[in-house]
Amino acid sequence: MVSFMSSLDDADLPASEALDKAINYTSCGMFKNEKDLIEGFLGDVKSSGLEACGIDLTNDDTGAITGKDAMNEQVKTADSIVPEKENPYGGAPKGTTTINGLSVTWPDNGSDAMKNAIAGALDSPWLKNCMNLIDESYALNFWEKGTSVKSMDVVLQDEGASGTLAYVTNWSLGGVASKLRLTVNMHYYNNLDTSNWNGASSVGGAIELDRVIAHEMTHALMAANIKNFSSLPKYIKEGAAELVHGVDDARKSTITRLVNNPDDLRDALENSSAQTGDEAYAAGYMILRYLAKKSAENDPEKHMSFQTGTKASQAMRIGLGDMRCEALGLKKWDGTKVSVETQAKANSAITVIDRAIGRALKQQTIIGAMQMRLGFTADNITTAHENVTSAESVIRDADMAKEFTAYTKTNILSQTAQSMLGQANQNGSQVISLLQ
Repeated sequence: MVSFMSSLDDADLPASEALDKAINYTSCGMFKNEKDLIEGFLGDVKSSGLEACGIDLTNDDTGAITGKDAMNEQVKTADSIVPEKENPYGGAPKGTTTINGLSVTWPDNGSDAMKNAIAGALDSPWLKNCMNLIDESYALNFWEKGTSVKSMDVVLQDEGASGTLAYVTNWSLGGVASKLRLTVNMHYYNNLDTSNWNGASSVGGAIELDRVIAHEMTHALMAANIKNFSSLPKYIKEGAAELVHGVDDARKSTITRLVNNPDDLRDALENSSAQTGDEAYAAGYMILRYLAKKSAENDPEKHMSFQTGTKASQAMRIGLGDMRCEALGLKKWDGTKVSVETQAKANSAITVIDRAIGRALKQQTIIGAMQMRLGFTADNITTAHENVTSAESVIRDADMAKEFTAYTKTNILSQTAQSMLGQANQNGSQVISLLQ
């Protein structure tokens, strides 16, 4: 999905056209536009269910784009998706601090212990770990040259049960974000369990706060890096945020219901802005998982099939990952590349380059393994050819012996018949001579 985010930012196109271009680019023409993607998605889900999206609701993996379900190495669980190595609740930040290139302005929480604990966790390590996760998932960060805003205010306040868990507000001019604000609804997290490092809350409906922050910071980074972000369909904005931390566990019932009701699933996509529940979130997550899966598995430019046996099913399919600079996060669609102009940018560049090298080495390993399998198959074919040739030679020798035996038999019978006929003729002549 790095290539999707990279191509989604096109300053010369409206949001809808930029989305069509990103879908077409990411799928290498498999889906021409948003409508084509939705129709393909609905058709495949109707025939194959969640298997079409590569979603497994029965395991521990949350379905994050960097997790095992999305064909990566590690299982990402609710606890591990945003990793905490130590208790995050110590400290109460004041004024402004800089985290991964983002200047964060903190509220004055006074003596409110819970607000100070949450602010401390946000300052270190939640915001940093969440932004690292988003950078790993989409190659979006606040160090990029084209990032329009690099500061954010944090607000911790009670907005009641009718409010969302947390949200990011972005102010934009001409589609370009100029100001960001993160609001955490203390109604849900005022009684946060500080013995739980992930920010678990006992208030109904509240998931771990670190995952909520990962979701909301995805919005912040997309707004700062993608022009006309606010004009994108709701299911794209929310689905992209859900894809970062995965929602197989948190929205299992909604995902199951939508799969079993194709009309509701279509409505959640085509009319996502009118959805008041979590349908647009779940539907967006599902269709982006589908896009990532189909682009990886069915792209003819990324796969080759080799017939390795005599039967139709004896074939080997080799998948080649997208190694273009845009897909590796080394260059954006607009040509912006990694930079080492400052120490902060150099640190970001190290992360991006390290991730790109890791993907390249992984692809090299896959190609090497496939090469060995093809070499092994070629050796087997050579051995089989020699065995068939030897067997054919033995059969041919046996056939020659059979033919010579038949020839000898026929020759003996012919000579015997001639001899008996000659003797019969001779005996008849002797009888006639006696009669004379």
